[in-house]
Amino acid sequence: MTNNDVQLMTAAADTIAINRNELAERLHTDRNFDSPLLQKCQDRLLRTADYRCVYIRTPVDLQQENVCDFGFMTIPSRHLYRNLTGCQEAFVMAVTAGMAVDRLLLRLNVISQAEHFMTDALASAAIESFCNAVSEKLKVGLDCAPRFSPGYGDVSITFQQPLLQRLNAYELLGITLNTAYLMTPVKSITAIMGIRCNHLS
Repeated sequence: MTNNDVQLMTAAADTIAINRNELAERLHTDRNFDSPLLQKCQDRLLRTADYRCVYIRTPVDLQQENVCDFGFMTIPSRHLYRNLTGCQEAFVMAVTAGMAVDRLLLRLNVISQAEHFMTDALASAAIESFCNAVSEKLKVGLDCAPRFSPGYGDVSITFQQPLLQRLNAYELLGITLNTAYLMTPVKSITAIMGIRCNHLS
């Protein structure tokens, strides 16, 4: 199977607004929390992050109960099947903030635990915000199910492998998997977003 249908999407770092609720949850603070150190970490992340996404739009076969067949992978899952009920197609995507963020976090882990903690929280909130922005762009004019990622519910994290392979994510995004199926760069997300058959008017 060729990967010629894989689409690439990028975003400038300054166009991604970090969700304050998400950040507050990761920092264990109020959503209005701010400090000169946090601002310093955010400015540095802004200069470091390289937001990129690859995605495909693919048919999904749900004829067998609790089995989701995407053609290139078949996922047995009650939770994903329920999420995709009413869908005939799906977007399958991978997003990343890039390896430079990983290198930044490794450096900060040595020189400043406070800056590492804040930057890690900022980067996690930022990649979620980018993934949300991608999802919003893809579903314009469509009625879509909430996005669903391997590792959630009863969907095994091992499905990262065929998903990333189908998206050619190593060549296009530099994403690799370790033996525990965790991704590098660490600030990366894979997701499936079902497309229901009706279009919004």
